[in-house]
Amino acid sequence: MNSVMLAKQPILDRERHLYGYELLYRSEQPTEEWNGDLATVEVMINAFLNIGMEQLAGEKPVFINFTDNLITQELARQFSPKDLIIELLEDITLTEEMKEKIILLSHHGYRLALDDVTSELFLQWHKEKMISYLTYIKVDFLAITSHEERAKLAKVIQALYPHITLLAEKVETMEDFKAAREIGFELFQGYFFMKPKVMESHEIPSNYFTYVQLIERINRKEFDLLQIAEIIQKDLSLSYKLLKLINSPAYRRVERINSIERAVVLLGQKEIKKWLHVLALRDSLKQNPINGADVLVKSSYYRAKMCENIAEMLVPEYKQEAFLVGYFSQLPAILRQPLDRLIKNLSLEETIEHALKEIPGILTDVYHLAVAFERVKWEEVDFYISKLNLSKEDVANAYQCANAWVLDVLKEELHTIE
Repeated sequence: MNSVMLAKQPILDRERHLYGYELLYRSEQPTEEWNGDLATVEVMINAFLNIGMEQLAGEKPVFINFTDNLITQELARQFSPKDLIIELLEDITLTEEMKEKIILLSHHGYRLALDDVTSELFLQWHKEKMISYLTYIKVDFLAITSHEERAKLAKVIQALYPHITLLAEKVETMEDFKAAREIGFELFQGYFFMKPKVMESHEIPSNYFTYVQLIERINRKEFDLLQIAEIIQKDLSLSYKLLKLINSPAYRRVERINSIERAVVLLGQKEIKKWLHVLALRDSLKQNPINGADVLVKSSYYRAKMCENIAEMLVPEYKQEAFLVGYFSQLPAILRQPLDRLIKNLSLEETIEHALKEIPGILTDVYHLAVAFERVKWEEVDFYISKLNLSKEDVANAYQCANAWVLDVLKEELHTIE
């Protein structure tokens, strides 16, 4: 499985209370070639989908860096203005197109912060008449070492743009903090308070071409949610991300989920489309599509269809729930997290949760039979066949159908790759 990482650094107010966080890209391979576009997209996927914004920041605002290319592509417009604060990197070139994009973001209610500001950078943006569209200015205390120059810059900004919130970044001493507060800075960030804290999780690999296929279908005038759900259900990574997303603070519903189809309906076309675009952009930047399924992912596919096939013979009204029991049964091994923590993030129906926790019940027995068949434990297979009053022929047929379905799913992936 892929290890996913990012770092968060706290931003404090004048009383040293937590105001928010800046989210920063981190990698297990520190020598890799830097790609600012990919770094931002990775941060957003890891924050919202893999780790979870609630775990990262709770209700606090988050600052995320944006390159000029991502501003031009309007990636931020895929998100609600309340989701994030757009941190404009200092090397953004203020072309006419860029200025139009920034103005549009401001007019739509997005909060914008200019990063690593020096006196020269401020003057450049001031001459271009772009400061008024900002919400925050982050003054670089390592680049401006003179207290007098910092004070002069702060005074000018406060006089010309009183709506701007001044943030002192790269604050490394108590003296810097006290001096910044005295000259009017409202927010503070730097090693003096805390170094960035690295957060790590794991991600189920997916197939880039699945995103492409879904985006093509989701853009059609005659949008078929059931067809979209069917495609998503064949991708464990997308299915898990979908359920985790719908359980996040931004989307959380009161009702629990019993199927991928229900999750797709609840999330809706707009939100699914947004995340498909972001995920496809990430994988296109990496240019590293997954070739085939990992053994644990393949096992998840088999268990899902086997549980569904058995349930259809016993309790057809619960076949969708049975599918998700098998589908998500390998998540603890894949993501290396306890089952209870994973379940908490998915808002699954209680019948599904109980079976995953192996609490006695019909779906638990169905799941045990599917796993016993997978592991070739014939005594257990015979036990559950007898307990569930099934015939060996029916169960063998369910197994063959499940395997055929898995092979079809994998063939579809390989066909799209070729």
